[in-house]
Amino acid sequence: MAPVIVLEAATGASLANVRTAQINRDVVRACQNAKAWCVVTPLAPPRLWSMVAEGVATAFEASLGDGRSGTPGVQRALGAGAQCLTRIQSVLVEPSLTLDAQLTALIAAGEAVHLTVSSGMRIYRARKGEPKRLLANTQRAPGLSRGGMSVATERLAPGDLFVFGSRDAFGMRSIGAVAVLLAQRPDAPVQEICETALTSCRSNGIGAGLVVIRARG
Repeated sequence: MAPVIVLEAATGASLANVRTAQINRDVVRACQNAKAWCVVTPLAPPRLWSMVAEGVATAFEASLGDGRSGTPGVQRALGAGAQCLTRIQSVLVEPSLTLDAQLTALIAAGEAVHLTVSSGMRIYRARKGEPKRLLANTQRAPGLSRGGMSVATERLAPGDLFVFGSRDAFGMRSIGAVAVLLAQRPDAPVQEICETALTSCRSNGIGAGLVVIRARG
C-alpha cells in the first residue's frame, strides 16, 4: 500500500519600500476549498498593487474550486485571473495604462501536484537533497494577460521540498541562507525555511512572496 503523503506548508511575504512608506506588493494565498497555494506579483504602479494582486488571486482561487479538475481546471483558473485584469483595466480612469500580473501556484491532487508559473516567478523542488528549478523557460512572455504561463504535473515523493514565489525572493543572499540552513538541518521546519529566505528581502525593503511546502509520507 502506497504511503499517505501529507503536505506541510508555510507562507510569507515582505513589504516593499516605496518612497517613505512600506506597502504590500505580492499576495500569497492559501486557497480555502483546495489544497492549493499561489503567489501573485502585480505589474502595475504601486497605487494599484493591492487591487491587481488581490483581484487576480481571488479570481484564480474562485475558479479553481476544489482543485480536482486537473490541468484543465488550472488553465481555467489562469483564464479567470486574466479576465479579472481586463475588468480592472476597463474601470481605470487611465485606460491606456497597461496592467498585468505574474503568478505561480501549486495545487495538490492526491499523489501528484499541478504546478504553474509565469516567467517572472520561480518554483524549485528539492528531491533527496538535489534542487531543481521547474518550468524554467525564459522565452515565455511575462504575465497572465499575455498568456505567458506554463503548467505541468509532478508526481510527489516523500521528502519533496517545494519553494516557490516571486523572483525577488530568490536573490543570492536568500538562496545562500536557505542552502546553509538545509545543509545543517535538512529537515528544518517549513516556516523556518520560509522566514530564512525572506530575511534579506525584509532587511532591504524588497517586496516578495514565498511558499514552502514539504511532502511527508
